[in-house]
Amino acid sequence: MARVNTLFFLVTVALSVVALIDCLLTERSAVRHFPRGAWLVLVVICPIAGAIAWFRAGRASATPTVNRTTRTTRTARTAPIGPEDDPEFVRMLAEAVRNR
Repeated sequence: MARVNTLFFLVTVALSVVALIDCLLTERSAVRHFPRGAWLVLVVICPIAGAIAWFRAGRASATPTVNRTTRTTRTARTAPIGPEDDPEFVRMLAEAVRNR
């Protein structure tokens, strides 16, 4: 049991240290929702929840987010996604059913 507690403690400390370092090294313009000082206090007071919150919501993501309106209005596709989306396949299937 002591080994599990030690492992849990080390993982918590490592996660907190990484979150603190990442928070300190992140540019001021990339910090979201709260000021940097508030994030630092949150990570120190609540090590696990604060670190997870920092990585999920505190810093700007490395990959750009897709705007939902542009994703739904995009109509041009290079290839059909499935066979039922391919008009040629549907036509051949209809002919095969009729000829049966």
